Amino acid sequence: MVVKPWKLEKSAKCNYCGDATIHEIEVDEYDLKICCRECGFKRYYTFNMVEIPKKYL
Repeated sequence: MVVKPWKLEKSAKCNYCGDATIHEIEVDEYDLKICCRECGFKRYYTFNMVEIPKKYL
């Protein structure tokens, strides 16, 4: 199954340049990417999901 990534925008303070600016956020089934429009600083997060068998739920 192909999942289309979400493309979002959020105003926030950049961890690198310190400016309060728009950040581009892209979420797909494996990653979360955040990019500052002002300086281009990028942060990446990876999802490590495991399917839990029904007998443990």
